Amino acid sequence: MKLFFFKIVVFVFLASCSNINFLLDTIDSSNFLKNKTSVYVSGWNSLVLKDILFSKIGSVDEKRFLLTIQASEKITKRSINENQVAQKIDYKITINYNLSDSSNKCPKITNKQVSSFSFTPKSSGYNFASDVLLDNLYKEAVLNNVNSFITHSNSRLQSYKCLNEN
Repeated sequence: MKLFFFKIVVFVFLASCSNINFLLDTIDSSNFLKNKTSVYVSGWNSLVLKDILFSKIGSVDEKRFLLTIQASEKITKRSINENQVAQKIDYKITINYNLSDSSNKCPKITNKQVSSFSFTPKSSGYNFASDVLLDNLYKEAVLNNVNSFITHSNSRLQSYKCLNEN
């Protein structure tokens, strides 16, 4: 009886794992801007923005596209105590993207992406945990902003069918 039960358990386990694919698909053909885009950033001078752009767009091997970015940040103190210490701060990051093709085969793509988040500082002085949290919120907001633009631009470039060199 135990052997029969063990066989059923093994059969159910093997049947449930039949659709698992253990290969990692690393083909990134959907990012047409990768290693083909020169990037110029003006306005808000953020190291986080430049790092994320470099990780997503890469270094320039082939100068096919020109991406100019106008970035700005707005900080609003929403809740202020009597001693003028902010209890809650809202951050709004606005990035205007202008993507143009150097060969003029593709039309110019302009896009405005807005990211925002709120932050509650835990102390008026230096607090390591809240500073790390603020850095992580910045990274997440900028990463979502850049990913949204890349998704938008890739879908527009693919719909224009201007990427074929032949």
